Amino acid sequence: MTSRWIITVFNFMFAVYIIGVSMLVLATDKLPKPSSRFRNPQVVKIKGLPNGADGTSISTEEPFLSRYGRFLFFNTGKKENNKDLHFAELIQSQWFYRGQIGPNLNTKKEVEGNPSMDSKYNFFYIDSNVDRMVRTASFAFKTGELRALKVFEGVPKREVKLFAQKFHGNMGVEVSADGNIVFFSRATWNMRGFSLGKLAGSDILFVRKRKDAYVFDKTEAKRVMQNVNTLDLEYAASISSDGLELFFTRLNIADYKKGNIRSRIMRSTRTSLSEPFSKPKMIDAIGDSDFVEGPAISGDAKELYYHKHDGKKFRLYKVTR
Repeated sequence: MTSRWIITVFNFMFAVYIIGVSMLVLATDKLPKPSSRFRNPQVVKIKGLPNGADGTSISTEEPFLSRYGRFLFFNTGKKENNKDLHFAELIQSQWFYRGQIGPNLNTKKEVEGNPSMDSKYNFFYIDSNVDRMVRTASFAFKTGELRALKVFEGVPKREVKLFAQKFHGNMGVEVSADGNIVFFSRATWNMRGFSLGKLAGSDILFVRKRKDAYVFDKTEAKRVMQNVNTLDLEYAASISSDGLELFFTRLNIADYKKGNIRSRIMRSTRTSLSEPFSKPKMIDAIGDSDFVEGPAISGDAKELYYHKHDGKKFRLYKVTR
């Protein structure tokens, strides 16, 4: 009798356990997907921003958050082919403008933009004045200067094809937290004679560090990014500290050609560093009704910065989760 009672109680408890697990699974299925967990779009305020030529504060674009959250890097510029690098520092939960990155780094006619940095302060940025369009250096946080500045040799050189009226180059540089992977956007522009025209194509690729050099394996890069790159324009990648979340900008090329500039911030994931990223989903809290670009995920993955055009200038925004 006692044995039967024990078995009955056991069966009852097991049934309760199974029902509980089933309810938990159903509840989990109803949880918001990771890409929709971001919410609360808000302007990023930086105290002490200088004024530009129009008498209002300079534009803020292409943000990057240092891996430990102390510095916010960004660029500003009057137009696409003239951008300058700046940075701010977080003091008591408020961003304070520190100044231009130096010494004498920014120029009047070239692009110095799209900052990125690993956890050891190895700094990368786009420089349209060099043949590979990417430079790297060591960031000295006390002075805001870049030291041991050099051209980053890991990415392909730019190519000018005058007969075809095409220009192939690099933009959207992003280094992983450990410094072992450098993402970049391999882009194609149409040309108008000897001048650059509109962007015609862009895919996100990467180079990987092997021993003391970065190696570009195009086949491997395409495999890992096979679900990310499409016939639309994909660029401006941001990688999480663990390397498992990728954020980027997607611009519909058909709309772009018509002059309807609307873009989306996308999120793609993977469960290991060797597998391809998943098919991306839009960050719903940001949406697709505005011109938004340049996502930057924080080191703790709780904040996602980006820039949005407000009708006059680009401004930094963020969503949180």
